[in-house]
Amino acid sequence: MDSRTRLTCLFQSLEKLQGQHKQTGEDLQQLRYTTSRILQFTAAQEKVHRDIIMKTASYTDQLLSTLETSEDGAVRQNVVDTLGELVGKSHTSKRASTLVFRGATQVLFRVLVSEYQESSPSEVLLVSIHQLLGKLGPKDRKFSVKARLSQALPVTLSLIRNHASNMHILHPVLSVLKLYAANAVNASYLGKNSAVSYLFRVLSNCGRKHLTILKMALDTLVLLVKSKSNSARAIGHGGVPVLLTMFYDWHRIDSKNRHISLRKAILNVLKHITNLKSGRRAFTQADGIRILYTACEESLHCHELESIIYIASVIMRKCFPKNRLPIGNIQSVLTCPLPESDFHTPDYCGVDDGTALTMFAPHPPLGDDNIGDDSSIDNDDDFSSDDDPEATKIEADAENDQDPNAEPPYRRTPEELMMYEKFFPELIEFELPPPREEENDFLTTPIVVPMAPLEHHSPIRQQHKMPRNSISDTELLYHSTVRSNRNSVPNLRNLATRDGSMFERFDNMTLTSNKDSVSNLDLPQSSRPRLKGAFTSSSFDDHSTDASTTQRYAVFTVDFSPKTSKKSQFRSSKPKRKGLKLSKVNNRDKKAKGKTKMEDFNEFNWNPSLTVTQLAPRDLMVEEADQTSSEGTPDEDMPDTYDSPDIYTEIAAKTISVGRFNKLTYPDLYGSRAPPFNETQYDRKFGVQRNKIFEDIDRMINPDTLIDKVVYDLETVVRLAGHTYSNQYSNFTNLDDVRISRREEYGDHLHFNAQFECGNLRKAVQVRPYEYDLILSPDINTNHHHQWFYFEVSNMEADKKYRFNIVNCEKLNSQFNFGMKPVMYSVIEAMQGRPYWLRTGTEICYYKNHFSRSSHATGGLRGKSYFTTTFTIKFKHDKDICYLAYHYPYTYSMMQAHLYKVGKTYDSNSIYYRNQVLCQTIAGNDVPLLTITAYPQSYDTEGIEQFRSRPYIFLSARVHPGESNASWVMKGTIQFLLSDKPNAQTLRELYIFKIVPMLNPDGVINGSHRCSLVAEDLNRRWLSPCPKLHPTIFHTKGLLQYMKLIDKTPLIYCDYHGHSRRKNVFLYGCSPSMSWQPEDLNNPAMSNNKVEDSGYKTLPRLLANAPSFCLNNCSFMVEKSKESTARVVVWRDIGVVRSYTMESTYCGCDQGPYRGLQINTHHLEEMGRKFCEALIRVKSRHIRPAGSSHSLLNLQGNDDHSHPAMLVKPDQVTSQNFQLLSESSSSSSSDGGSDEEEEEEDITIEDDVL
Repeated sequence: MDSRTRLTCLFQSLEKLQGQHKQTGEDLQQLRYTTSRILQFTAAQEKVHRDIIMKTASYTDQLLSTLETSEDGAVRQNVVDTLGELVGKSHTSKRASTLVFRGATQVLFRVLVSEYQESSPSEVLLVSIHQLLGKLGPKDRKFSVKARLSQALPVTLSLIRNHASNMHILHPVLSVLKLYAANAVNASYLGKNSAVSYLFRVLSNCGRKHLTILKMALDTLVLLVKSKSNSARAIGHGGVPVLLTMFYDWHRIDSKNRHISLRKAILNVLKHITNLKSGRRAFTQADGIRILYTACEESLHCHELESIIYIASVIMRKCFPKNRLPIGNIQSVLTCPLPESDFHTPDYCGVDDGTALTMFAPHPPLGDDNIGDDSSIDNDDDFSSDDDPEATKIEADAENDQDPNAEPPYRRTPEELMMYEKFFPELIEFELPPPREEENDFLTTPIVVPMAPLEHHSPIRQQHKMPRNSISDTELLYHSTVRSNRNSVPNLRNLATRDGSMFERFDNMTLTSNKDSVSNLDLPQSSRPRLKGAFTSSSFDDHSTDASTTQRYAVFTVDFSPKTSKKSQFRSSKPKRKGLKLSKVNNRDKKAKGKTKMEDFNEFNWNPSLTVTQLAPRDLMVEEADQTSSEGTPDEDMPDTYDSPDIYTEIAAKTISVGRFNKLTYPDLYGSRAPPFNETQYDRKFGVQRNKIFEDIDRMINPDTLIDKVVYDLETVVRLAGHTYSNQYSNFTNLDDVRISRREEYGDHLHFNAQFECGNLRKAVQVRPYEYDLILSPDINTNHHHQWFYFEVSNMEADKKYRFNIVNCEKLNSQFNFGMKPVMYSVIEAMQGRPYWLRTGTEICYYKNHFSRSSHATGGLRGKSYFTTTFTIKFKHDKDICYLAYHYPYTYSMMQAHLYKVGKTYDSNSIYYRNQVLCQTIAGNDVPLLTITAYPQSYDTEGIEQFRSRPYIFLSARVHPGESNASWVMKGTIQFLLSDKPNAQTLRELYIFKIVPMLNPDGVINGSHRCSLVAEDLNRRWLSPCPKLHPTIFHTKGLLQYMKLIDKTPLIYCDYHGHSRRKNVFLYGCSPSMSWQPEDLNNPAMSNNKVEDSGYKTLPRLLANAPSFCLNNCSFMVEKSKESTARVVVWRDIGVVRSYTMESTYCGCDQGPYRGLQINTHHLEEMGRKFCEALIRVKSRHIRPAGSSHSLLNLQGNDDHSHPAMLVKPDQVTSQNFQLLSESSSSSSSDGGSDEEEEEEDITIEDDVL
């Protein structure tokens, strides 16, 4: 009989014996014999017999049934041993899974509990069952739950308690206990039943011999102490000193590093225990920091021990005594009173004296409640919630919360929005030619030209409220006068101001007086318009200050000649000047400095017969004339560049700061350039961060070695200066070159300064001869937002390594850990012809430190710590003056200087450019608004209508002051738009650009990182901006609302930002399908048939060709936390489908041709140009013809064929018809819909690639 047949007979016999209801003694003996024979077969025979049993489900079922039903210990023992042999001793996975699938785990637990409850349980059987469970447990996902439900946990615990020194029994039992402890509920139960104390007894009994048992006990203890209650029990049992002693003993004994896992397990237990305050206290009292520090110092050069050193460093940093920042108050040193507002109360603000709002400055409490292992949650716009699970959870929880105190949006009527009409001069200055009923008829129209009084022609305006090319109230009066007359001359104001030539576009006109012609003007007789009236010099009372008497006006009459051909003579963008031999002044060849454009205008070679007659103000609407101002007078002529320090100084002196500046920086005053070479990202060596942390720990262990000397303290400076520390006492000079030439000794430490525009440094402490701790200032009126830094350092020694530690950073992580370097500007290098901002530093890293954050600064969250940015610099020159910054600085004065420069150098013959003041900030700084496009290609009806039909592009930047990279991108954009490149001209002819280059000037000026003077993130105020507290957002949004009102909604809106934790440049857009709302229909991307307009994807795809742009980084999610940002509000409320945020890295690129390189100003400006070039390739499939508008006048049956934007005139816009216009934009019907819908279908912009 072969073995297979014998096995079959044995299992048939076993089945027969199981079927008997009553078993006699002989049956029991037969059962014992059968089970023993089966055990012999599985233990002694070949593997094939075990496989036969495992593959035959009936055989294993009979064994499990026999085990569960039999009450005989011998039978149970035989079956358990048989199952153990079937599983095997190695490669048990598959066979163990088979037994688990057939219910072996439940049967074993029941047998274990049943045997334990016997009067005299068999310990051999109990141990055997544990051995088998130890093999099955890893393959049973519900093992811990089954054990708890079967009440098997007390059985295992009792075996450990009774045999704590019996290593033979402990091995299988501890393996099962470890599986139990993996479940949190089981761990809590085991802890309550003294499992922790039992394990410490096992640890003490193991010594150095039973290493397997020791490792198993430590692993089980690691799982148990994950529970805070069990950690507390371990602390109460005195486990911390025991573990420290054990660790250090093994550190000394294990010289060949054969038992690294034991030391690692001990440290893991300590890591969990020290999560508790009592655990940290016990660890410190046991001198744990010194023990671990000594052990790690001895192991730093051993790569095998890196895992141990890492865990030890985590424990030491956690137990490092928490300290306050060495400052008196976490509130910003400088504060700014805020205007009262009935509409909005800033966060964290309280009423001070009843006249202004000031920030409440809590003192940071110090205590263990501030100590924890969590990191701060950052809701920056450059931080997606999916970057942080905790932030995601908080956002998800907040979605269901309704804030009863949420502020309603500030509603603005159409009449209020008409205040923004003056910011669209391109729609005002160009009028359609008059209708021509008969070819020989002449249309005579009086033209009124307001002229500023002579007393206002000062070289430099004192108030500086309006920049060059801005539109004053006087000019608006003139525009309204001209617009009221349909026969007015196109672009008359432009003719009177551009290039000083008043009649440079009157190519088909003849100028005459009442009786005599202008004989000395060489004009063709057939095409000369006639000017009727007189031109005389007006006398002014130099002592008069009344605006009504000092305002000058000129009046003359123009006769229009009939057209000589169908084709306009103005078809060229730069029309020919025929016959007008006036003394034209070129933009780049101005009169001598000190003469205004109006003075230049008065010096033209006019014939005496051409005279101007002064009109009294009452002849031109006296009430409106009284409101005019001389602020519209052009500035004096200046050089075409701002390379002159005097010019930049004059521009910077107009800047209004909260505090006092004691200098202008050298790079701002004398300029800087991108280096002519690429700089690679920093490749940090292994262990740098760990070494820096150990150096910080060494400070605590050896405090006597520290210098701890304050070398710069802004708080002290402000206190000593008193009331003189204000903007009016600022100094706008720079003596860096003089200081360098003197090379004087100023002590044995570095000197710091940040009292200049954009500067940020609060305190500097010398801790070692060549190491300094730096503390940054928070944003004005706040107690947090520390990231941007910009300061001067001097009095250095050449070729010495200086370490700088910025100790109050807040973000979870930084690109300083991934290759980013700070930037430095050397004055000596600049004086030698190398004025470069260069990436600098070695040993750069970013890590959590031991300074605790106040719950007042974290929104109530406790246990948060600051982070340290550390870098080492070796200065090239002795006694140099260097400027260090987080990123390439771009100040408000730099922006104004740049706009001044481009305003003097652009080609005014082909480029339509206006620089207006949109509003003023809280501090009183002007916010520029730029308009850039091309002049009409012709000035006939077709040319003007084509000009007015150009789509708008709206761009903004620098809402966050610390994102200077956004300003560099914006600079590249503006330079390209005002350049003479063919692509730029094409772009200007395609679009009209509205640009707000700096949305937060106050924050930029005062060196803030995130907020305005209101201590709020302006990019979270777009839903309901306050006109008094958020003027820049309020008026920028008002501009967009006005554009929507006049049917000029931008084709594209893009807000330029910087991203501190990602590489490359990329876009955030808006997609309804990726919105936080399940069915997001309240957005412009959803058409009536619920089909999503995917046109927002085109621009990112076109930008993918830019070297620094990464399409894969783009995201189109619409998160609830971003509903109040510019991107989402413009998308949802204004109706711009292509609404974007463009994020630029501070670090560099990890793809494309710039991969591995640090980004510099050249790359950023290039990105601005590439953005413009991509816009050229976005074309409109349909250009709306003139007169096809679906405006109110068309709805009312008006046949006026004026431009759609101008059909809705100020006197016609009311709340009623504005509501009608809004309803027509969104209504739909089954019979084809409204005219608005039909026209909307026609003018749908389809993005395409040319």
